[in-house]
Amino acid sequence: MPHPISIQMYTVRDLTKTPDDYRRVIREIADIGYAGVEAGPPADMSAGDFRKFVEDLGMTVSSAWLTPTPEDVNKVVDTARALNVKHLVGCWGPNNFTSLAEIKKTAAHFQRAAELLKPHGLEMLYHNHWWEFHHKVDGRYGWDVLFELAPDVKCQLDLYWASNFGEVDVPAVARRYAARTPLVHAKDGPLVKDQPNTACGKGKLDLEAAIGAADGPALKWVIVELDNYVGGNANMTQAVRDSYTYLTRSGLARGRK
Repeated sequence: MPHPISIQMYTVRDLTKTPDDYRRVIREIADIGYAGVEAGPPADMSAGDFRKFVEDLGMTVSSAWLTPTPEDVNKVVDTARALNVKHLVGCWGPNNFTSLAEIKKTAAHFQRAAELLKPHGLEMLYHNHWWEFHHKVDGRYGWDVLFELAPDVKCQLDLYWASNFGEVDVPAVARRYAARTPLVHAKDGPLVKDQPNTACGKGKLDLEAAIGAADGPALKWVIVELDNYVGGNANMTQAVRDSYTYLTRSGLARGRK
């Protein structure tokens, strides 16, 4: 059975400038049929109230972007429990993957975060961009080195970015890491650097092959994320709808409608 479909609210960031806009857009996302949102609360809502708001619309909070440190781990855990999420996500920038020394620092940071969360039944996930699959260390991508050095960290595999604009065999990566991948990000586009995304199914990435390869024992959610859109942000709502339609009708994800 296909896994439920969520959406990363970063996708619609330009449509959610105020808390009221944020709630309105989430209602629209629920109306489309999405089963979840990868999100936290707007400024005027507590995490618990936000969870209730989302659940009253028939969805759940699939995951949240939170990375604990020893100083704030209790606050992060409380927020995760209020949202009722197990999977917390974070990432670092391109400069953190330019050498083995930098990758070791990245791995140590996220491994420590995973160790802090583990006693609470929570998982730390790392979300990739293109740069983890660009620089190599001794012939290996930074992504591979990171996950070797951080054994307790799980993957939020962004299938489009992992292609490094067509240079990487994404199904092979997804298959290799399927046992550590609870979440995938589904996006599409022309596979050209600095060019905007398309709706899922309208670009050049073979999402069927990529999601199929990632569909291992760990996978829980397929999450739509478009960093920008070929039609402009004014048309992003249609791209969100088109992505839902493609993924659910193709049997790659499961919606509520």
